[in-house]
Amino acid sequence: MMLRSAFFKATSRLTLQATPRMVGVASTPLRFSALNMTIGRRFKSTSETINDVSETMSEVQTQLPSIDQMTNATADIVEQASHSVGELSSHLGYLNSIGLAQTWHWPADIIQHALEYVHVYTGLPWWGTICTVTILVRLLMFPIYVKSSDTIAKNSKIKPEMDKVTKELMATTDLAEGQKIALKRRKLLSDNGIKNRYLAAPMLQLPIAIGFFNALRSMANFPVDGFTNQGIAWFQDLTLADPYLGLQIITAAVLMSFSRLGGETGAQQFSGPMKRFFIILPLVSIPATMNLSAAVVLYFAINGTFSVLQTLVLRNKWFRKKLNIAEVVQHPPDPTKTNNGIFAALKENMNTAKERAEKRRLMKEEEDRVHELIKKKRTNERIKIVRRPNLKI
Repeated sequence: MMLRSAFFKATSRLTLQATPRMVGVASTPLRFSALNMTIGRRFKSTSETINDVSETMSEVQTQLPSIDQMTNATADIVEQASHSVGELSSHLGYLNSIGLAQTWHWPADIIQHALEYVHVYTGLPWWGTICTVTILVRLLMFPIYVKSSDTIAKNSKIKPEMDKVTKELMATTDLAEGQKIALKRRKLLSDNGIKNRYLAAPMLQLPIAIGFFNALRSMANFPVDGFTNQGIAWFQDLTLADPYLGLQIITAAVLMSFSRLGGETGAQQFSGPMKRFFIILPLVSIPATMNLSAAVVLYFAINGTFSVLQTLVLRNKWFRKKLNIAEVVQHPPDPTKTNNGIFAALKENMNTAKERAEKRRLMKEEEDRVHELIKKKRTNERIKIVRRPNLKI
């Protein structure tokens, strides 16, 4: 019995000791199966990722744009960029920020300020802005031209008498006689209500024209944003010269027209040589302005066109009556004067001016001599004769 119990205990102990090992052996396949499941899952996720990447790349490859599409996209980007840059000129102060329109007293700067204000507040393109400002300036000067036209008409009425008095004044060398004739001339002008200072009114157009020329040339040379694409008709780029010389031809045509109609006042009477001169001058201006920017020549064309319209208005009898402008008196030509051509007329005018200058010099010398004599006489009158006993020592 004792042997049996001992054998049983030994057997049970061996069984208990062998059981963990058996369990460990049995658990090994379970670990391998879990590892296989994990690797399978990882492999499956990697393969899915690779499949997703390949599908995405295939989609990218199939969605790549063509060369035409890329070109169109680039053009759209450039157009949007230029449009955004072109919007800079629609804000006040833009010209000043780029070095233009720096003052309010120089003619070119004043014109640039006016162009900027009209461009910003009206939203007009630059070609329309140039035309609008040109017309507004001419409208502001219209009353001055009305006065000048009236003065020229009144002078035409007394032209024979005025020519006679002027000839007498130029012929005399005596100071007293010259003063009498000058007073007679002044009385003749006063009796007819003539103020010759208005004759210089059209000369105001000269500094304004120079201001427009310098202002637009500077804006085109910079160039100002919008000048390259805000033209019209055949001159879309205002910074370049007119390729067809259309603006130059228009300018020449209107200059010929208003000079034949009587100038910008509509009352001037040009002689034959002067009329021929005003025909040759516009023709010469075509090659002289062919290299100027379209913006500058556009101003010349619009300004000349307005001059023609102004001349037609000032020549109209109904308008002259409404504006209280005197009628122009046409006198027959002087038969003693010969028409020898432009150069002969210029030579004659130069000789006449030279003679007048010489006469004025002689009269000035005589006037200075008389003043010196009067001064000496007054000085001598102040001298007093004092007797010796009255001297105080």
